Parts: sequence; C-alpha cells; structure tokens
Amino acid sequence: MTCTLTAAGHLGIGARGESWNVEQPGSSSSRGAAARGPWSSDPVTLIVVNYHYVRPGFEHRFPGIHGVTTSALRAQLQLLGTAGEFVSLNQVRDAAGGATSLPRSAFLVTFDDGLREQLDHALPVLDELGVPGVFFVNTWPIANRAVSSVHKIHLLRAHTPPAVLCGMLHAEARRQGLESLWDVESGEAQVGEAQVKYPWDPPESAQLKYFLNHQLTHEVKDALIAPCFREVFGDDESVISDLLYMDVQQLRMLGARGYLGTHGDQHLPLGRLPRAAVHDNVRLSLDRLLGWTDVRPFALSYPFGSLETSTLEAGAIAAELGVELGFTTERAVNVDLSSPLHLARFDCNDLPGGRQPYLQSSSLFENAPAARWYR
Repeated sequence: MTCTLTAAGHLGIGARGESWNVEQPGSSSSRGAAARGPWSSDPVTLIVVNYHYVRPGFEHRFPGIHGVTTSALRAQLQLLGTAGEFVSLNQVRDAAGGATSLPRSAFLVTFDDGLREQLDHALPVLDELGVPGVFFVNTWPIANRAVSSVHKIHLLRAHTPPAVLCGMLHAEARRQGLESLWDVESGEAQVGEAQVKYPWDPPESAQLKYFLNHQLTHEVKDALIAPCFREVFGDDESVISDLLYMDVQQLRMLGARGYLGTHGDQHLPLGRLPRAAVHDNVRLSLDRLLGWTDVRPFALSYPFGSLETSTLEAGAIAAELGVELGFTTERAVNVDLSSPLHLARFDCNDLPGGRQPYLQSSSLFENAPAARWYR
C-alpha cells in the first residue's frame, strides 16, 4: 500500500499545541413523476439524501473532508424541492406499512453519526425551509465521552500532514507486530472498491481509508488509531467527544420531533460481525436511546452502509429488535417500499446541488438508477 495521501479536514478541534476554535450552537426507474402531486395510491419513487458534516465553512490545516456548508445545504434543498416533495420518517414508515401513501416523487433527508454540528447548523436550515429530517446516532461515544475510530481518522487527517500520518500508522503497526497486515498490497478489486466507496478522495487516500475501515477488524483498527490519536491530540478525548457529538438533551428534542434514528451503538460494519455482536450493538443503541429520550427508534442507518455491511442477516436481526426501516448507502432511488430494511440512499454530493452531481433535477426521478440490493 502506498503512503501518498491527501488529508481531509474535520472539526475546528485543535491538535496538541494548537488553539481551540470551535463554534458552539450536510436500471433507471420509469416510475414516479418529477412534478409535485397529491397523495396517490400509484407507485412512489423515494429518493433519500444523506449528509454528514454541515458547517459554515471548512478551514483546517489539511482541508478536504467532503461535507457541505450551511449555504450549500440550503441551496441544495431548495433545488430538490422543485423536483419533488419532502416527507418525514413517520410518513415513510406509514407508507411502508400500507397505512397511507407517499407523494409520487418524494425526498427524505437524513444525517449520520449524531454530530453536534448537524443540530447547530443543519437543523435551523431544515426548520427555515419546512423540511423534516432524521438523525441517525451512535450511542457509544456519547455514553462513554469517547471518539469513534472513524472520526479519529478524520481528525487525524485534518491536522496531520499525509506523509506524517502514514508514517505514524506504519510505525504503530510495526510496534504492535502488525506490519504484515500493513504491507499487504491491495489487489485490483480492492482498489476499485475503495474508489467506489470514497469517490471524492484521490486513489491513495481512498485506498488507505478503505484499508482502515473495511479490511481490518475493528479491534485492529482501534489498536492502530488510538495511540496515533493520543500522540496528536493528547488526553483530551472526552473534551473532543463533547464538542463533536450531540448530548442527551439534544437527543430528547430529536426524539420528541420524530427525527431520531439509530446508527448502532458503535460505528461498526454490522454485516461483518457475528450474529450476537450485531444483536448486542443494535439492542444497546436502542436501549440507550429509549432510556435517554423515552423514544425507541424504529429506523436504522447501517454504519458504512455498503452491500456487505448491510446484509439480509443484519437487517433481520435489527427487525427482531423492532427496527422497521433500514438505510444503506446504495446510490439509487427506491421505486417502491417492498424492501423497507434496505432502502437506498444517495450521498448529497451525487444529487443536483452537490459537489459532482451526475443527475439533473429536471429528470431526477426518471433517470436515477433503481435500487437493486437484496431485491
């Protein structure tokens, strides 16, 4: 694996020796029409759009994270609103259960990871435009005042020169006797999968992210990342966690509004875990959210959301625990709701108003590829 990377920015959280500057308060379908319309019993077309980081600007020593600014979020939602109607999570649930119907051209807006900035900067935009949303939350980092490994990687890439970070990880792998894992060359298939999963990153960077997030067990990944994170940020993980993630009071507000979903307890690839681990991860997240908010979510966003991490078995286990809707990262349109535990979602950058859209708003519902995973 080569070590030439392009670092990505993250929160305004300073590494050791830096000042802290954090603000406190993103087969084509022939079904559905792009025009607004009344409720109908006709087949629907549901496009789900997903966001992660949303803030006024992205200014870090090594910028590159693919979030959206507040103004870009507003502009994109306004543009999408000309092509269809925004619906709530409860409306999707009711339609999937046959209690009602969705508009023929419907949008659902989602946010992953339970990041505090989503409430500080995205929710006010949703409220301003009258757009409902759903926020999928990992509970482990909130309960433990810790930072998920996936976000440690983002923070490291935001504050560490690419070659330095690569060297740190390699040295840590060598120190722990894991150098053989690090030195394994990725084949063509893995390189291609990395580019599909991380299309906004240069090839070397995408390959490293894929290696860390998808080819290592979470135990090995944590063992490599944690010492590097401490070296750069010191022992302030609990402080960083408080700034990075939502708090219980904010979760209660989301629950009361019907905007709360689970992203699992820890940010782990459910489809790659043993059955018992999947069960425990989803159950604990639901139990924690119920205890904190008096609301037990009925929707799950699969962490990473790829085909192999959102398996039929993972969906079935979630369903046993009361989950009714599941969301993947398949970049496609849902031409019906017959597979409610595997609903496709576009990344916001793929859609009109995004960084590199490959679909036009005027023909979005007609030309978007239809969901195929597990169908």
